[in-house]
Amino acid sequence: MVAVSAAELVARVHALLRRADRPAPADDRSLRIGSIELDAPSRRVRQDGELVHLTPIEFDLLHYLASRPGRVASREELLVKVWGYEVPSGARTVDSHIRSIRRKLGADVVRTVHGVGYAVDESTA
Repeated sequence: MVAVSAAELVARVHALLRRADRPAPADDRSLRIGSIELDAPSRRVRQDGELVHLTPIEFDLLHYLASRPGRVASREELLVKVWGYEVPSGARTVDSHIRSIRRKLGADVVRTVHGVGYAVDESTA
């Protein structure tokens, strides 16, 4: 049996509730970023025809950026639009998820605009 503190239990429940309340992406079309295909209806990602596993948040984050090629999205915007947070805080979680996407799909998939946010270039979308 594993002992869990009340505070940790409350934090885990809050995290689950945030994920459950997260809005579904409004845009359900399939998108391409170079050799990467995002199939929104099935929520699958393929790179050069090979299936790549992304977490639900990673998929939503990449899909949001890819659906707006060339447009820079701030961390705060991404927290609201992808995570569904009404009061953006902990913006560095976006950085962590972007890093994970880059590790899985390549460093050039998402462009960093220092001091502003992230974007997917039009030339690759």
